[in-house]
Amino acid sequence: MFRSGARAPRRVVAAALLLAAGLSLGAVPAEGSTPRCRSDNGTDVARYFDLHRTDPIWLNLQGRRPACVTVRGDRAFSRTHGWIAQEPQHAVYPSDYTPARRAPMADFLSKLTQARYVISREGQVETTRTVRRPALLERAQLGRFGDLFVAPDTTLVPGVTIGADAPEWTTLERFDARRLAPGEHTIEIFWTLSARHCDGFAADPVNNCLPAGESLSTTTPFTITP
Repeated sequence: MFRSGARAPRRVVAAALLLAAGLSLGAVPAEGSTPRCRSDNGTDVARYFDLHRTDPIWLNLQGRRPACVTVRGDRAFSRTHGWIAQEPQHAVYPSDYTPARRAPMADFLSKLTQARYVISREGQVETTRTVRRPALLERAQLGRFGDLFVAPDTTLVPGVTIGADAPEWTTLERFDARRLAPGEHTIEIFWTLSARHCDGFAADPVNNCLPAGESLSTTTPFTITP
């Protein structure tokens, strides 16, 4: 599975076109936002996600541009975290797995029940937040891989070409930096699934599947400036 906008502990990716769950395809850039964080293909991340006076935390997995992991202490920040899935016509799975939905992205979203965010500093938990499925989907956006990444890509998943039209789903969770002290912090995101999910990019059950229940999806260090 492959997490967009996050350091992926496994090199995986998932796929399918889903225009349901109250999500829209693509994004309309917001006027008047200040370009600050840009994705691997040069897209202004704040404008793409329609963020106003909010710094995005966004990791550029392709390494074309620096990660956006610095936020200003006098404003809000949004942790972006996403999933990219294989298109249904190209999906492959482990022999012991049968998806609940034909499209891998639809399968993933049908099984995602909640996300839990944990922000820590120097090993001490500062804040935790659990976001249930309705709010998680409401705050999310479904676009295309080519919206934020250089496409086609052959580097993120060995042996797999990710095309520009592969679906890319991102949820955003907003936090107030003024409630946290300046300095180094870490944010962890745990996803809970109702059943096992495999992304469709390869038949590797270790690298291409998520278990049922809660699992750590990403850990990201970030900095709050005074």
